[in-house]
Amino acid sequence: MPLDGISTHLLAHELNNELSGTRIDKIYQPSRFEVYFTLRTKSGNSKLLLCCDPQSPRVQLTSSMRENPQMPPNFCMLLRKYLQGAHILSVECPKYERIITITVTVTDELHDTSNKRLVIEMMGRYSNIIFLNEEDRIIDSLVHVDNSTSRVREIMPARIYEAPPSQGKTPPDEALNMVNRGDLPIRPESMQRPVSKAILDSILGFSPLLSDDICFQAKIDPRKGISSLTAEESSALLTVCRKVLTDICEYKSSPTVFYIDGEPKDWHALKLLDAGIGRSVSTISEAMDQVEIYKDLRMRFEGRRRNLRSILTAACNHASRKLSIHEEDIRDTENAEELKTKGELVLAYQYLVKPEDSFMTIPDYPDFGQETTIALEPGMTPSEQGQLYLKRYRKAMSRRESALRFLESEKDEVSYLNSLLQAVDAATEPDDLSAIDYEIKTSLSSEKEEKSKGKESNPVYHPGRSKSGKASSRALRQAAKMASSRKNKNAASKKNEDPSSPRKYFVDGGLEVLSGRNNIQNDNLTFHVAEKTDMWFHAKKLPGTHVILRTNGKTPSDKAIVEAAEIAAYYSKSNKAFSKGASESKTEIDIRVEIDYCPVSHVKKIAKAKPGMVIYEEYSTLLVSAKLPSSPENRK
Repeated sequence: MPLDGISTHLLAHELNNELSGTRIDKIYQPSRFEVYFTLRTKSGNSKLLLCCDPQSPRVQLTSSMRENPQMPPNFCMLLRKYLQGAHILSVECPKYERIITITVTVTDELHDTSNKRLVIEMMGRYSNIIFLNEEDRIIDSLVHVDNSTSRVREIMPARIYEAPPSQGKTPPDEALNMVNRGDLPIRPESMQRPVSKAILDSILGFSPLLSDDICFQAKIDPRKGISSLTAEESSALLTVCRKVLTDICEYKSSPTVFYIDGEPKDWHALKLLDAGIGRSVSTISEAMDQVEIYKDLRMRFEGRRRNLRSILTAACNHASRKLSIHEEDIRDTENAEELKTKGELVLAYQYLVKPEDSFMTIPDYPDFGQETTIALEPGMTPSEQGQLYLKRYRKAMSRRESALRFLESEKDEVSYLNSLLQAVDAATEPDDLSAIDYEIKTSLSSEKEEKSKGKESNPVYHPGRSKSGKASSRALRQAAKMASSRKNKNAASKKNEDPSSPRKYFVDGGLEVLSGRNNIQNDNLTFHVAEKTDMWFHAKKLPGTHVILRTNGKTPSDKAIVEAAEIAAYYSKSNKAFSKGASESKTEIDIRVEIDYCPVSHVKKIAKAKPGMVIYEEYSTLLVSAKLPSSPENRK
């Protein structure tokens, strides 16, 4: 959630106790909106993050740090000039606003001491970091705001700093006095509004999340009007407001991280009861760190997935266009034999042609009693006209043979790229994308080796079918170029190692189920890891992962087979949830998929085919839902 005034107030108190007297050792600015201070304390070093990103503005102690750029930005250089070696005097939050002021004492080269202030405004798209001198004059700011941007409040060097306009709400300490007198802390103009909206409009620093939770604790419908509350509801609301406001005024914070579907989605400085599954942490900074680190990792993961999907989609579209061209060539040359027939007829009946004729009519051909009319080009002799038809016939046949020769190749190319796209869509963690990167690099490397030996690659996709064709070398080169642009410090030592392991699950009877993250792992699972008596699962006529049910030489139960088939369905192209970035924890997906399964001994590798491309026989088919094992304990 965006930082509200109450959390900012409690956070400033926490940081003031933690940071008063600490020394600013180093200053970094790894991105446009983030500034890091390395602080030297008696107990060791710590990192303070000042962030004015409109999406998540915050001030916090953090355990993580981005890579520092080689050339620091101008604002960073300015802070280093004035603040490196300075000591923090205090951290304050003025009037429950979403503003934190850090006051520092600075000693210059003449040993003169002065106080400077850093004002961090955390107000969505108006967030900013402003550096002030002793006279509250702006030395500089991270984001400049001139009169063309805002006529109300300029944030420019040499201007006098003005605080944001007051909201006209009741501060929590005054609201607590009202509650102690038995009055609801609601402004008169908000008395006709719903309870939650009225609290939000009346008390300074409150957020919608906190206002709704107060209604939840008081067991009041937040949509109910203030004027419609019964005496019991008003009493309950007063009791909850008194408790919450007392905690705020006495700095009794209860930092909590709220989990939804097993993921840290939100946090607050107070313990809320209706924001998700709450887990208490020791400090507000720790709560913020857990949520923001998860969001950052998720954002990087989604960005990496989008990049892969974009490149593979472009390559797949290119291959599809080539396939459509070949199909069009075949359609256009279906009547090529007619050209040959016309050429032979013109040569055979050329004695009937007169110089001025634009067409010739041949009686009784090919059916008796029917006439055949053939168009003639002006200015050509009958012999030249016949040779022209035969030339067109030869060109059409050459075009058709070429299209037929490459048709299956392009179909396999599209199928293989679809399998990579499906793997990207099925990815739910960084290991999945690393496995796809590895497959792309390995496939491209293998293709280069085959070309250097004068061989042609012969990849095949589609279980149950044997085809021949050429891999998408262009697509793989593009994908490999993108993958290799992300430098890995350990790439040299792990060049030939798959960076991930297959997914593991446990189904009925405690049987282990393995699922490949890429086509290379699919091959390895099916032909090297699995026993001949294990069961093999795959989506019918669709791109998807190979799923192995380890039977340990025993006959698996019907429930175990169904659960393994459901895993194969979940990681197949039919699962549309992948395109929306659904997480693995969301297992309730109402999708029905046909899954083929058979013993591993019935699965055969196609010679010279790309990894993961097989044929299988004597199989059965199940229609199952696309989902993972429901019990969290089954997931490993």
